[in-house]
Amino acid sequence: MEQFFSSLLQLFEITHLAFLFGGTLLGLVVGILPGMGGTSGLALVLPFVFTLEPSYALAMMIGVLAPTTTSDTFPAVLMGIPGTSGSQATVMDGFPLSKKGMAARALSAAFSSSLLGGVFGAIILSVSIYYAIPIIMTFGFGEQFLLVVLALLMVGALTGDNFVKGITACCLGLIIGSIGTAPITGDLRYTFGTLYLLEGVPLVIVGLGLFAIPEIVGLLDGRGAIAKSLKNEKGWLIGIRDVFRHWFLVLRCSTLGCLVGALPGLGGTVVDWIAYSHLKQTVKDGSQLGNGDIRGVIAPEAANNAKEGGALIPTLLFGIPGSGNKVLLLGGFVLIGIEPGLDMVTTNLDLTYLMIWSLALANILGAGLCIAFASQISRLTLVPYYILAPVMICLIFFATFNVNRDWFDFIGLLTFGLIGITFKNFGWSRPALLIGFFLSTKVELLSYQTYAVYGLSFISRPVSIVLIILCLATILLLLRQKFDVGYDSSVVKNKVQQICFVLFLSCLPITMIWSIAHLDYRANLYPTSLSVIAGILLTFILLIKVIDLRQVKALDNVMVRFARTHIFEHGNGFNNQLYYYASLLGYLGMNFIFGFPIASVIFINLFILFHDRKSFKVSAIITAVMILIFWFLSSLLTLQFPIGAIGLMIDMPWWLGGELTQ
Repeated sequence: MEQFFSSLLQLFEITHLAFLFGGTLLGLVVGILPGMGGTSGLALVLPFVFTLEPSYALAMMIGVLAPTTTSDTFPAVLMGIPGTSGSQATVMDGFPLSKKGMAARALSAAFSSSLLGGVFGAIILSVSIYYAIPIIMTFGFGEQFLLVVLALLMVGALTGDNFVKGITACCLGLIIGSIGTAPITGDLRYTFGTLYLLEGVPLVIVGLGLFAIPEIVGLLDGRGAIAKSLKNEKGWLIGIRDVFRHWFLVLRCSTLGCLVGALPGLGGTVVDWIAYSHLKQTVKDGSQLGNGDIRGVIAPEAANNAKEGGALIPTLLFGIPGSGNKVLLLGGFVLIGIEPGLDMVTTNLDLTYLMIWSLALANILGAGLCIAFASQISRLTLVPYYILAPVMICLIFFATFNVNRDWFDFIGLLTFGLIGITFKNFGWSRPALLIGFFLSTKVELLSYQTYAVYGLSFISRPVSIVLIILCLATILLLLRQKFDVGYDSSVVKNKVQQICFVLFLSCLPITMIWSIAHLDYRANLYPTSLSVIAGILLTFILLIKVIDLRQVKALDNVMVRFARTHIFEHGNGFNNQLYYYASLLGYLGMNFIFGFPIASVIFINLFILFHDRKSFKVSAIITAVMILIFWFLSSLLTLQFPIGAIGLMIDMPWWLGGELTQ
């Protein structure tokens, strides 16, 4: 109890509140911008938190994480575009309400239910922590290994439309995560002789590349502005009354959110649809669902925010991310010296409670700010995205360089950005790839530790038996899934492109096996086994795609129809997005020539003026503000900007890309 009250007092310290409030503001902004979300927000702040005190770093990260599932309601309701994956179901009734002139009612109901769901999730988390110690003590190496396998099965199968592609993406993530120094022998794997890959690919680079870059280029594709018009009326109290009138629905969906969030790897990808499905199954009159029913907004929003508390349970207790953004949160833990597991409920129990109450307070702050400034915040959606996009791109490059302060970081960012764009358009699961990448080292270590300590006897331990049954049940449920009878691949125009992409992905396991074949078996057994599994799965996917392309009737059976469901994706905007991606390559080239500050000024002005030549004053103001922001951040972090060729030839001020010592 002493630690409980000490953390509660620390929660209301001025400095802690300042970092929590700053993180909450950033979380609100990235939630409003469609596609950014908590993963991108955490990726932006992660390079900066290692200089902070652990409690302040936690406050900022929790502040960023908590309100994104609240503010993502703005684009979902006002224009029918999910702000994050967790607001997909909100669109179903939120946008029709907006078109009916009841946007304020929908927004206030969403924010109120988000607030209640978030606080409920924090309470559930605080109660579960109390009973955590005996649970953790029963988990040895073998149980932890099986739990991670269960998490990988879940995330691989449930985060994509096609479960085979989802599991394959997870395997590819595990392979990429094995790049670098082998943990047992110290041998170098797949580094190609470069020091940059000695410790593997940086997590922040993978997170920004897979999520931030694809969403930015996706929204640039054919959109002049995020929203064309706004409709708000002064009826905020109506939505709040709706929430309290349907209090039992809020309670049920919050409970669902906590439970689904606690299942490793699921999180925001499915929880909103589970809540929406629960609503459809339990409501007496569902005739208006999908046409503007306020309950269709309340249910997914309550579950969304409650799942954040639930997802922290496996994150804190076992070091297994409960959702994609928890991967980066765990990366933040590593940066500030916190190890998830038993220490979180013993030595660092005060920090654990501080996180829990910070989560609750951040939800209250986020919902309160959304309600108070909704009219002003919603106007941001009227800003043309070609103005916001270059600013976000410059911030992403700045955060990327701050990871290792190495030019290879930019190359890694754009490489994974291209992978993310292709995954998104061709129907491959990005969360599965990211979570597989993050858990790779843990899987490898646990597999060796389990075999060294228990051999195969660990499978006879009681907890292991339960986890094995859960793994088998998961596989059985996947095999019992019905294929989508409404899926029609005949309208897909780029089937050959998607087949070629499978062949491209096959290069990773093949080259991995070839490059590590000469190493000690303790260094090559793990990545080789994964590469063989990934190769088999990719071959199967390729076979199914060819059968679908050629319409081979002789092989048209239940198994093939099941595997063909969403085997192709309707990624018709892929070529246009590659065009916008090329602008990022141009920006990287400018950095090599001019250095980061001058390249950013040129890039922002060219990008904005290319889309609208009359926006010269806007671009000038934006670039001036960006230079001030970069100057402040680089001074705060003592950061040397990337120096271009011109900076090496000409003496320049440090804030324009010259030497920091000048």
